[in-house]
Amino acid sequence: MSLVTLYIVAVTVLMLASAVWRYRQRDMLGTAASLLVAGLGVFSLLL
Repeated sequence: MSLVTLYIVAVTVLMLASAVWRYRQRDMLGTAASLLVAGLGVFSLLL
């Protein structure tokens, strides 16, 4: 596994955790933004 892949995995996990945190704070715009970035991370890992 390359360093770039590990970086993408780390950012994806961080964005998922951020989405959960923002959802608990009732910040729906922040939740949506975090989920968007996490989704892009998952998509890039599937390529």
